[in-house]
Amino acid sequence: MIADKKQFMEPGRGVYDTHRAAALSGVPASTLHYWVRTGLYIPSISPGPRTRLWSWSDLLALRAIDWFRKGAETRAKARVAEIRKALEQIELSGYSREDLSQLLAISAVDGNLFLQLPEQTIRANDSRQVAISEMLYLVRPYKNGPDLLQPRPLLRIIPGKLHGEPHIVGTRIPSLTLGALDRDGYTTQQIQMMYPDATEEALREAIEFERSLTA
Repeated sequence: MIADKKQFMEPGRGVYDTHRAAALSGVPASTLHYWVRTGLYIPSISPGPRTRLWSWSDLLALRAIDWFRKGAETRAKARVAEIRKALEQIELSGYSREDLSQLLAISAVDGNLFLQLPEQTIRANDSRQVAISEMLYLVRPYKNGPDLLQPRPLLRIIPGKLHGEPHIVGTRIPSLTLGALDRDGYTTQQIQMMYPDATEEALREAIEFERSLTA
């Protein structure tokens, strides 16, 4: 349960274009564009249409919507109409859509959605019926998307640092930069000469991670 609405406030916001948001969230870019066009979920930083920019909280919300929609052997899936109604109820409760990933839960039995508010858990529709439900840990790896706090043992994502870009732990060296050098043909040894603060193991992890996002 949620103790205080202040827990939803990020220490900082990541900034990702749609391609990067898709790779990190594990949800295809075509799906993100479709959700924007249909009004199901709009990126919180820049809605486009030419440039769409997503926050770190958006990544969690995108995973949540996709997870709710897919269903699985152990749970039912939520209908689009249920998700739309849930988003409306989140806003009526005084929260923003960015809070979706921390507020919304799903019933494993029938796919009904719930809001886990500080005082109680209620159905995420006009009835607001009190209920009990379970939450999804959205920062963990999802589909092809990595862990959104520790994508690799030596990499970290901190929303308020380097615009939320994955970086080598204890440094300000983003994996995106290292991946670009790798694509340009630089060897690990050459890259390490440019970034002596990074160990060879960390550089290899960062390069492998960036390769996995574009595979």
